[in-house]
Amino acid sequence: MKKKITTCAIIVMIIILFVIITILIFKGNENRKFDDNHHSHIPTFYLHGYAGTGNSMKLLVNSAYQSDKEKDVVKARVSRNGIVTFVGDLNFNSKNPIIDIILEDNTNKDLTKNAQWIRNVIAATMTQYHFDKFNFVAHSMGNQSFSYYMLNYGNDQHLPTLNKQISLAGNFNGEVDINGLDLDITLNNQGKPNLMLRDYKDLLPMKQQYPKDAHVLNIYGDIGDGTHSDGRVTNVSSKSLEYLLGDRISSYETFKVTGPKAEHSELHDNEKVIDKINAFLWENDNK
Repeated sequence: MKKKITTCAIIVMIIILFVIITILIFKGNENRKFDDNHHSHIPTFYLHGYAGTGNSMKLLVNSAYQSDKEKDVVKARVSRNGIVTFVGDLNFNSKNPIIDIILEDNTNKDLTKNAQWIRNVIAATMTQYHFDKFNFVAHSMGNQSFSYYMLNYGNDQHLPTLNKQISLAGNFNGEVDINGLDLDITLNNQGKPNLMLRDYKDLLPMKQQYPKDAHVLNIYGDIGDGTHSDGRVTNVSSKSLEYLLGDRISSYETFKVTGPKAEHSELHDNEKVIDKINAFLWENDNK
């Protein structure tokens, strides 16, 4: 009788163990599935610079689409009064969709207003597509506009958080054709400028609005004419972004491009730049 009871107990224990293992495997698969979906549902927004058009970021956007045909690409046109109109369909199940922002008032230098327009685009995208994080790629003055977005809305709990940012030819602290060379600005070991323009000083609190797990890639060009610039923005001005972020974020990387194709308006069409951006956004899945 004892032997029979012991055998039954062993069988029951084996069944219970099998059920537990099955549940754990099922939950593990569900978690992996959730993580994969969560990671893939990260849209990337592209924003042109001063006087930019729908063609400004065209090669960058097209190259991103070619790298993965599962991506949806839509244009987000922003009117002069901030109304967002989408051109193209955004599928709810799209993997890493791309939103190309086109500002109708493309010469507006009111960075606070530009930041509001970026917010409008992100909020409008949220009504069509669920996401908790986003990537942002900006050229030239688009970087200043995005900086003001982060300054004013980076910690807004109703908005998604920044995942990856790419600054391309960012003019954070002076320009060659305005004041960059005359100011003789230098950076110390921490990337701190010895002279800060007013707009730069206004951005000093911005770092507190950045999520600690964000990743930033800063790309700038040197055309090799002795100005240490891309012809419009000094390398020192672009590199001044580092001090604005400090050690707040998870990673910060710079990428210098040289030669004629490193000119300010050529940078977003430079093949090395395009490859670097796509690798940063799509290949480094650990970020």
